[in-house]
Amino acid sequence: MGLALILCVGASLAAASSFHESEAAAPAPLVARQSVQPEPADSAGPPTVEPWHPVAAAAPDVTNPPPLATCTTVIVSWCDTPPPPMALAAAPSAGRAFALRVPILEYHRVKPFAGESGSAESLIVPPEVFSAQMDALSTAGWQTITMGQLGDDLRLAVQPPPKTFVVTLDDGYEDGYQYAFPILSRHGFVATFFVIAGQIGEGWQLSPAQMRELIAAGNEIGNHSMSHTNMMVMTPERLTMETYGASAAIASQVGIWPKSFSYPMGLTYAPSTAAVGATPGILTAVIQGGSERETWANRLAIPRVRVGPGTYPQDLVDRLSRYVS
Repeated sequence: MGLALILCVGASLAAASSFHESEAAAPAPLVARQSVQPEPADSAGPPTVEPWHPVAAAAPDVTNPPPLATCTTVIVSWCDTPPPPMALAAAPSAGRAFALRVPILEYHRVKPFAGESGSAESLIVPPEVFSAQMDALSTAGWQTITMGQLGDDLRLAVQPPPKTFVVTLDDGYEDGYQYAFPILSRHGFVATFFVIAGQIGEGWQLSPAQMRELIAAGNEIGNHSMSHTNMMVMTPERLTMETYGASAAIASQVGIWPKSFSYPMGLTYAPSTAAVGATPGILTAVIQGGSERETWANRLAIPRVRVGPGTYPQDLVDRLSRYVS
């Protein structure tokens, strides 16, 4: 029987708000953080789930959860993996002054164009282009870590080796396993694959077996929310489902709670950031655009470098070289 995880929504969000006030600079309310190159509209991305639903066959029927009062509980009973203790989110011994400068690359799909065009095409990097980009970075002496490792480095105040970068792939498409994974493995690279928890089991998504194989090879499965919808227009109850509920659903499939979160559309504000921060195991969360240093204070709104089909390999190497002090 799955472990019953009791979520006290009011208490968890209140605790998260208190934590962020004392430990991190939360984004200003109602101010979106977005990329210099905004992600195409949702119509070009994966289908959304509205309302959310649990993914495991044995899960209780909570398709339409009742309204939650100040401290009404939500039972997430399909996860056999206990959540990690919130103590893992303790501030690093080096304090807020500790900072990293690790470029984080944002990809979505690595696959042939196959006749796709318009905004959908902008999310695709063909395998030969992705391979050339990774070849160039490897030749230039770059190596990878996952977002989870980056979060641990921030937490423990550990400086990763020079020329370290992170590869992230959003939306959990199966072609990340089919095309990106072999290319990454050839160079000894790893990546963080952000999956949409409510879509696990769909044909276009990474399967649980594929996710477990990716983890066994040193990659990370991150949380990309339950339904991949705009978190800036959600109630506190729904935010908890999209963050805590999604992490529990992923853990039920792979046996590990995610350490990283990617906001749908790269957008966040104080309430959604607080919900992410209240999710056990989550150390970092990513947005879009920018090259700000990674610190404990901004760990829940870390910018990434958007990479597209027109990104020349040498240009990518040149851009990452600016991160090396």
